[in-house]
Order: sequence, then C-alpha cells, then structure tokens
Amino acid sequence: MSFKLIVRLKKAEGSLVRLLGQIGRRGYDVLGVRADLSADGKAFDVVIDFVPFMPVPPAVPQARPAEVLPALVAKLVEVETVELRSPEAPATKAAAPAPKSKASAGKAGDMHFVDNE
Repeated sequence: MSFKLIVRLKKAEGSLVRLLGQIGRRGYDVLGVRADLSADGKAFDVVIDFVPFMPVPPAVPQARPAEVLPALVAKLVEVETVELRSPEAPATKAAAPAPKSKASAGKAGDMHFVDNE
C-alpha cells in the first residue's frame, strides 16, 4: 500500500535532495515526486508517493510504519509543514520543530562552534 507525504519546504540549496535522502535512508521507497514552487518563490510544495521497505532476512520481516516518517522529515531545517496521507486513514500533520535558539545552547549532543578571535 502506498502513502503520500505532503511537505512545505523552504527553497534552499540542496533542500530537495536532503528531503529525498532522509526518506530513502529511513527505510522508505520513493515511488514518485512532484515539487511545485510557491507563488512567492520562497518554498516548494512537494508531494512524495512512497511505500515502506520490507527488510531482507535475517532481519525481522516487518516494514517500518509510515506514521513514523512525518516526524523524521520534520527534523530537517528547511521543512515548514508535513502531512501524511494514506488511502484509508485521515491526514496526519506534524509541524516542523522550532528553530534552535541560543538559549538552548549547552544541551548534551548539541554542536557548538566558538570563534576565539
């Protein structure tokens, strides 16, 4: 069964490639992509048709749930909105995370660059 992912993506260098790479690396097979430039020219409206991969043995033969993908895609910096549509389920939306501020600096796992000049 195929699913549709509808993404509003800021127009930036490599943003479409990063989006498709994120989907492919996370265990989903892209069947089709349509990207239209928004009226203001600052974003893409992207529709992606995909199916979850079925792992090969010796892995457990269980595909990754499609409902996981919107949260994974929303982590990309350029993503403004994400919506998942399946043939039998209602649409689910995942908002993109808020940009990190300097107030969040110092959390474990964050990378920081310091200019010592």
